[in-house]
Parts: sequence; structure tokens; C-alpha cells
Amino acid sequence: MNRMNEQFNESIISFQKFRYDIFLNNSRLQIMIKALKLWLLIPLLSITSSLYASELQQKVTQDPIKIVNLANTDGTGLVAKLPKLSAEERKRLYSNSKKSCNDECVAPFGTVLGTANKAIAYSNCNSECLVAEYSFLNLKTSEITNHKKFPKDENLHYVGLTYQCVEYARKWWMLNKGITFGDIGSAFEIIYLTEGKHIYSKESFPLARSLNGSASRAPKVGDLVIYSADRSSVDWMHGHVAVVVAVDLKEGSVSLAEENYNNLPWQDPEQFARKIQLFEVSGRYTLIDVAVNTNKNATGAQISGWIYPKKGYAN
Repeated sequence: MNRMNEQFNESIISFQKFRYDIFLNNSRLQIMIKALKLWLLIPLLSITSSLYASELQQKVTQDPIKIVNLANTDGTGLVAKLPKLSAEERKRLYSNSKKSCNDECVAPFGTVLGTANKAIAYSNCNSECLVAEYSFLNLKTSEITNHKKFPKDENLHYVGLTYQCVEYARKWWMLNKGITFGDIGSAFEIIYLTEGKHIYSKESFPLARSLNGSASRAPKVGDLVIYSADRSSVDWMHGHVAVVVAVDLKEGSVSLAEENYNNLPWQDPEQFARKIQLFEVSGRYTLIDVAVNTNKNATGAQISGWIYPKKGYAN
């Protein structure tokens, strides 16, 4: 009986050892499998990482920031012009712009906002509104009239779309300097123009530009301040242009005259729309779209530079 119990106990012990060996071997097998998976995974992760890095590098290589070099440029770092919007995108924007004229106006369309050096500024209702109407300057009388279609009168010189920022910039130049600039799709493109034209003699002349932040020439009265385009913003899709009508280097300010910035009555209705800050650091000038005595402009934008006739031409 005792022998049978001993044999039974030995059998139990042997069986338990057998189960332990199986468990141990199974654990070792699991460890080996995990190790194998890890061994295979590490190179895979490395390959994936390399592919991602390669793809990223390729994208960077394909889409680098391009700098353009134009004659008569004061400063460095002029970024290449943004590509034109597609025909479909332009059509969509035009449709939306016409509809926005039916929205609430900041000031009623056509309301006089202010005047600077004979150039009257009018409200465009809101920044998105676009009315298919064009202004023309009578070269004999200096009268500006609006037309639905291009008139067949050689004495009428095209100014622009009423009452857009580009129209005001041309109007100020035409009335005060007798010069103009060519066709552009958006205001931000003005910084890339290389020549202007006398409206009476029709002779061309070179334009120069100063790049914001690296310019050694401070803005002067009559310069056009150009704002960069921001394609992610409806308000800044086309950038902006304003005319310098006063500069105070001691105060660090530049007074601007313009249309369709905010369509509010001008700060000084007989002189300027608003003042922005001008900084000079080591002989380099920077314009910031922030009002004097403030430190924030929640609805402002970046300024790319200012453009003007080359020295000795139409100054």
C-alpha cells in the first residue's frame, strides 16, 4: 500500500515536472517569438522612418522657398510671387464677392471716408464686396467718373475697380504725380512690378522697391506700401496697398491713405486714414501693421515692402 502511494506520488511529481517543462518551453517559445518579431520590426521601423524622411526631404526639395532678385531693390529676401489662382477658384471668389455686397456694410457703399492730396477715398461696403464698376480719370479736367463698361474716349484713363485699394493707389499717383502702374491680378503683386508709366506722355520709367525689415531707405510720401497675400484668409487673399502721405521718423510712424482696408471713416478725414508704426534698427527699416501707441492689431497683416519710382524718375 505504501509502495503504491509512493509510486502514485512519484507519478504526480513526474507529471508536474512534465507540465512545468512544457510551461517553461512554451515561455521560452513565446520569448523567442517575441524576439523574432522585434528583430523583424526594428528594420521595418527603420525602413519606414527612412522612407518618411526621404519623402519629407523630397517635398522640401520640390517646394523650397524661392527668392527672386529684381533690379532696383533695396534690401534682401523678396519671396517669389504666389502662383495665380485657378480659373475655378477665381470664379468662386468673384461669385462670393458679389454676394457679400448684399451683406451689412461697415459704411454704405460709396460713402466718402476721407481725402488726401485731392484723392477722395470711398467705402467699399466691406472688404469682400466687389462691384463690376470702373473708374476713369479725365486727362483734361482731372475729373474721375465711374462706368459700367469701358468708355470709348481717349481722354479717359483707366484707374481701377471701384472702390478697391488698387484703385485708390492709382488714383493718388495719377492726381499727384501724373503716373500709374500696370495691370495686376491682386494688390500684393505690385511689389514685383519693375516699371510704371507717365499718363500724359505714356513713357515708361523704372520702379524701385524697399523690402520690409531689410530696407535702408525709409518710406517717403508718395510710396505705395504693399501688404503680403494670405491665401488662408478671405480678407487678405489679395493683400493690400496703401499710399504713404506722411512720415515721422522721430515718432516712428507712417500715415497712410487708402480704400478698402476696414471701410471706416479716416482717423483724420482731411489727411490720412490711419498711422502705423515704423522702426529703425541699425539703419534698417521695418513697418508694422499696428497703430501708434498700441501693441496689437488682431485683424492686420504682414507688409512686404514699399514701391516708388526710381530716383530721378517721376519724383
